[in-house]
Amino acid sequence: MYAQVRSPKFSRRRRNPAPAIIIAVVVLILGCWIFNMTCGKGGEEVDTSALTEYINRVRPIVDTSTSVGQSWFTIQSSLPQLVANPDNLNDQLKGVEQSCLDLLDQAKGLEIPKGMETTHTALLICLEQRYRAMKTYRSDLINSLTAVDLDVYANSLSTDLQELMYSDGTYRFYKRAVTEALDESAAQDVAPLPDSIWLADWEQAAVARVKTFLVTLRGTEVHGVAIGTVVLNPEGSIDEEGGENIHRLPATEEISLTINVENQGNRGENDVVVTVSLYTVTDPAPTRQEQTIPSIGPGETMQVEIGGLRPTAGGVRNILEIKVAPVPQESFVENNQKLIYFTVE
Repeated sequence: MYAQVRSPKFSRRRRNPAPAIIIAVVVLILGCWIFNMTCGKGGEEVDTSALTEYINRVRPIVDTSTSVGQSWFTIQSSLPQLVANPDNLNDQLKGVEQSCLDLLDQAKGLEIPKGMETTHTALLICLEQRYRAMKTYRSDLINSLTAVDLDVYANSLSTDLQELMYSDGTYRFYKRAVTEALDESAAQDVAPLPDSIWLADWEQAAVARVKTFLVTLRGTEVHGVAIGTVVLNPEGSIDEEGGENIHRLPATEEISLTINVENQGNRGENDVVVTVSLYTVTDPAPTRQEQTIPSIGPGETMQVEIGGLRPTAGGVRNILEIKVAPVPQESFVENNQKLIYFTVE
């Protein structure tokens, strides 16, 4: 049981109302300030017209970034075919990289509504991530095509792809913040920003998966060039003699050749050397001409013209020896040369 305590009695005196009024005013001002900062936001609220204008300027940047991402994904999906021409592949990837940089510059030039500075920074980070990822992805991929140690490039490419995944997450944060600002404003008929995803599957960025892809990509390489049809000018007729075809040419002081060189591999080749030698059974010392094909694409056939060859007339057997030098990593070379026998009246 608590002891009973009697409260002391105070005399009734009239109090000065001034302190209570002052305290009430202070509480009212503090309450209004807290209300403005939290619920009402008062004068700090984002200007509706400025926000609407900002979103309308951001939307085409986001749409273009998504479109660029789709172009990159198309390149990524077509790599087994595109690696046949590394220079062309590099140019395509450089185009994607430049587009990312242009979008980043556009976003940096936007006028930011007051109160949206931090939110806009998230958009800049997203676009910066995409640009940096594409810049390193391009160099890593091109270098991996000829590298011996694929582990290094598998790790680097994995990091590049992860950067794209992070950019998707950064954009989702940005979009949510913009949507919240829209909801809190009085903006009417302003469509929300679209989604923007570059890499939806995290597994595509896993190191093991990237390395497997690189090994498969490298394993599909086939290198090989060949001599196709050869046309003599003048043509003459063809006889068979002892199991060999002999070209019988009309009287002429010079002959020329049109040689079809075929790239039978699935990779482009550069600096392909074609050599033509002419000699006879009576004079085995050959005269030679050489031409170089700067580049020839996979499955492509290019014509090489050789002229000014001076044969021996009088029915002497002339021998044309046509060779195309093997390209790096070419394993089958039996079709890299051709012999043509002919006589001149």
